[in-house]
Parts: sequence; structure tokens; C-alpha cells
Amino acid sequence: MKQVWLKSYENGITSNLEYPAMTLSEMLHRTTLRFPDQNALIYLEHQWTYQELDILVSQMANLLISLGLKPGERVGIQLLNSPQFIIAYFGILRAGGITVPINPAFSGDELSYIIQDSGMELLITNLEMVPVLKDSSFPHLKIIVTDIRVPFSADHDFDLSINALKLEKALFEHPTTDPKIEITPDSIANLQYTGGTTGIIKGATLTHRNLAVNAAQFRSWLKNIYEDGTGKFICVLPMFHIYAITTTMNHAIISGSSQCLLSKFDINELMRLIEKQKPNLFMGVPAMYIAIAMRDTAKNYDFSSIKACVCGSAPLPPAIQQKFKKLTGTEVRDAYGLSECSPVVAATPIKGKNKYGSIGTPIPDTEVKIIDPETGKEVEFDTVGEIVVKGPQVMKGYWNRPKETAMVLKDGWLHTGDLGTMDKNGYIFITDRLKDMINVGGEKVYPREIEDLLYTHPAVKEVAVIGAPHALRGEVPEAYVVLRETAATSERELRHFCTEHLSKYKVPHKIEVVDELPRSSVGKVLRRLLRDKYQKKQ
Repeated sequence: MKQVWLKSYENGITSNLEYPAMTLSEMLHRTTLRFPDQNALIYLEHQWTYQELDILVSQMANLLISLGLKPGERVGIQLLNSPQFIIAYFGILRAGGITVPINPAFSGDELSYIIQDSGMELLITNLEMVPVLKDSSFPHLKIIVTDIRVPFSADHDFDLSINALKLEKALFEHPTTDPKIEITPDSIANLQYTGGTTGIIKGATLTHRNLAVNAAQFRSWLKNIYEDGTGKFICVLPMFHIYAITTTMNHAIISGSSQCLLSKFDINELMRLIEKQKPNLFMGVPAMYIAIAMRDTAKNYDFSSIKACVCGSAPLPPAIQQKFKKLTGTEVRDAYGLSECSPVVAATPIKGKNKYGSIGTPIPDTEVKIIDPETGKEVEFDTVGEIVVKGPQVMKGYWNRPKETAMVLKDGWLHTGDLGTMDKNGYIFITDRLKDMINVGGEKVYPREIEDLLYTHPAVKEVAVIGAPHALRGEVPEAYVVLRETAATSERELRHFCTEHLSKYKVPHKIEVVDELPRSSVGKVLRRLLRDKYQKKQ
């Protein structure tokens, strides 16, 4: 199938880009030369210019080198959004190291696994992790601690109960010049731990080139929204996740934009920050847009500065997109990606046609095919199949896992494990994960179809559908629903609503009202946990 999506490119979006051969450290240097006095970071009423950020990154690199870090060695970053995260990230890269971003909520076996699997010997973490690390079974691990709750400065001090370095006290003692460690664009920059397409947590190896290219691809997608040096982003996506690393952090740096940092998602703080900072770009996940769209007081805030909103991690239900647009005047544009792709693969044109329910078209220099999972052959338009991807942003493979790499990288194509369709204009529609498809007596049922319908019910705030075991049919759909604060309804009424719009075999066998849905660190609903909960009840 030809690249039919190219005819959907509008407003100067081009199919091919020129990418400078540079590392991420060089990317920061280049932006500093272009916009030395532009605010790079805004956090807790404080701000740092690109020139100040570049100097701090060099000091971080020199600190790490003084601790024995050698090119290619891994360094963990277990921090919430903060200047310290960005300084640590680029400092590791400038020193020739490989970053290993870690969810700050991880402890115990999850944290131990990543430390062991990556082979890291250095960990940069927050003061709140100290109680966990006191009982650490990794005595070899060198630990650098900071406290992100107060502004980042040279006189930043706090008490420690473990043998560790205080980041600020050590950082400002080191030279402000680039140590000039030799690395190349094809050097590994990031181990991004993910359940990926095979379900086993593993590190996707992303090079400097992968990440710099994907930042440039995403920047090109927004070329008509703002000029370099004038962007202002709200950075509330968790920075340990690749979605934030590329679409806010690296995207901001490649374009000389300002990042307004929120350490974590809090709807009240987010609304106040938008009101005060007047950002022009917002990258979020469904949970964030749902929280705004369903909030009665949101109409009292001014969203007029925001020129583009992008949703990743999971498709935003069309009903929520419409509510958000009515409230704010801005349309949310869906995007699609995977950790294995740095992560952006496709996005809805910002100024082109927005087809509700679609994650848009492939971005420049990216190929997407829909194939039959069993035969591997490309399917016709509007036919469900597995999404496979090829492009310069695709990972080298999984860290020390050749078998898992071979399972997903075949003849240059990444097999995503996601099911979807493509229309004749190249717009892609995610149907579901291959493993989430429900087989009802031989009939295929896709949870998202049921979820999208239930989102249109006025009482429903959030919903997730899973396949539950059934003695006769094999599986049946089951829905978990969170209601709006002032709403009231019943399982019977919701089932009746479904029967009016769905074929009988697609109607949920059971609909349960719950207080909340289990979510990942970036707000993606974890159907696996719902399945576990269901099975434990049986």
C-alpha cells in the first residue's frame, strides 16, 4: 500500500526532513547559542535561561565524571518533574552515560529489577526515596540526592540519613565547561523500561539519533503553531516517561521553548498554572483532559492562550474531545506512539482535518502498515490488522534481550501488538491491543467500541471494558464505570443504553460502578489489573 497519508499533509507539512547529525547534548548547545536569554525552565516562581541551563548541565556532567562515570555506563534518574530531572538527564548524556528514567513510585522488586537489569552504579533520586534506599540491597550503588520541593540553588541543603551526595552541594563545586566526552549520534542515550509489546518489562534502547530525530519530527508537526523561541509548554506529563521526554523536554529544547514544570498532576495547580503562565502548547493524556472537561469550575479559567493540545498514551474518547472543545475552544489532537519508537509514530494534523477517534497519520519519514497478524500480509483499507512501523525513531532493540527483540523487529519493521485500521487518506484508527480483543463465541469484540459508547452517557465520567471468562461463550465483555460526581444511574439503565446501540453479543455481560480505575504512571487505564481483580472474585 502506498503512502496514502501524504495527501493529508497540509499547511506546509513535508514528508521528509533533514536531520542534523547531533547528540542531544549538542542539541542543547545549539539552542543555547540561538536563544541564550530565553527562559528554558520555569518552576516554583523561579526561572533559568538556556545559558544557565547549559552551564548547569556541564557542571552535572563534570560531577558524574568525577564520581567515575565512563561512556556507556548507565545512570538512574528517579525524580518527579523538576529542573533537577532535566539537568541530570542532559548531564548524564554530556558525560557520555546512558540515562535510565525510573518511576518515582517504584520501590522494592520493581526498583531492584531495573537496577539489576540495567547494571547501573549511580542513581539520582529525591529526598523522599531515602527511607526506601536505606534498606537497599545494592551497597555498590552510588546515590545522589536532591529535594525538589524547594527551589534549585547552590545553598540548597537538607539532612540525610544515608551515605549519599547532596546534588546541589556537589554540583556547584564543578567546572562550568563542557567536558567534551566523545559520543556519537548512534550512541545509546536512554534505556526506557516498558512492558512493551510482549508484556515483560525491559529496556528499549534509544539512541541520541532516535530521540533527536523524533523531537524534530514532532516539532515539524507544530511548525504552523509557533515560531522557535516563542513556545511555552505546560510540562505536567511525568518526565520519567518517554512521552514527556520527547514531546515536552526535547521538543522544547530543540525549538528554544520554555517549560513550565509541575512536579505532578494536580488539577487545581494545573488550572492555576495555565491561568498565570499563558502557555501556547499543552501535551497531556486522557485522564488530564477528562479531569478538565468534567470539572464544573473549568469554565471560569482562561484557556485562550493555548493554540494546540495533543493527547497521547491512549486515544481520547470522542465525547470527551467534544466536551473539551466546547469548554476551552481548543480541539485536542490525538497522537500515537510507543516507547520503542521514541515514542511518536502518528499524529492528527494540528490544522488539518480532525477525524474523531483517529490517532491521525504517520509523521514525516515514518511508514505504517496494517497487516494480518497471522499471515503478515498487508490488509485492505478499513480492515482491522496489526499496526507495524518503520522509521528513524525506532529503537535498536531491547537491552540484553535478543529473543524479545527478534519477536518485534522483523525486516526493519516494529510489530506493535496494537490493532487498528487505516482509511484511504492514511488516517489510522486504533481498535485495541491485540491481547485486549475479546472473543465472544468466535465473534471479535473490541473494548474501545463499547467504551466510546458509554462515554456518551451523561452519567459516565470514565469507563474501561475487559474480557471476562464465560463457560459457554469463552469470553464476554465486562464494563467498569466511574460516575460523574453529581450523577446517579444503575447497571440496568447502562445495560439498556448499550442494547440500544450495540449488537447483542457486544453488550457488557456485567457493568460495575467503581470509585476509580487502575492507571499507569501516565494515566493509561490498566485493563490487566481489572482482569486480575475479576479473576480473584471468582
